[in-house]
Amino acid sequence: MNIENWFQEGTGFKIKKLRYLKPPKLPYFLYINKEIVRGADLLNNIKENNITIERYSETNNENDLKEIQVVDNLLKKDDYTYNSQTEWLDTEELYGTFWILDPILEKIRKEEIN
Repeated sequence: MNIENWFQEGTGFKIKKLRYLKPPKLPYFLYINKEIVRGADLLNNIKENNITIERYSETNNENDLKEIQVVDNLLKKDDYTYNSQTEWLDTEELYGTFWILDPILEKIRKEEIN
């Protein structure tokens, strides 16, 4: 799953994995994907994507709420289930909005039949 392409095509917003070396102008998006490869009987043919999308901003105004709604709409359109919340981050002095998606499974290898 190419999260950066999926997210940018679906929202029009850029997103980067884990961090920026030099953070861009606010607001900006990051994501984390904890990948788990699994399967059955010596056949690892499933990848489980555990994705968290993060948005950081200085404000929590009407424009921010519109951007948040764009992300919500993408997740709903693609039928992903998720939890989200916006909170004030004291140490960064920023607002953070976080979407924690339920695992997304993808088949990574076809099963061989002998």
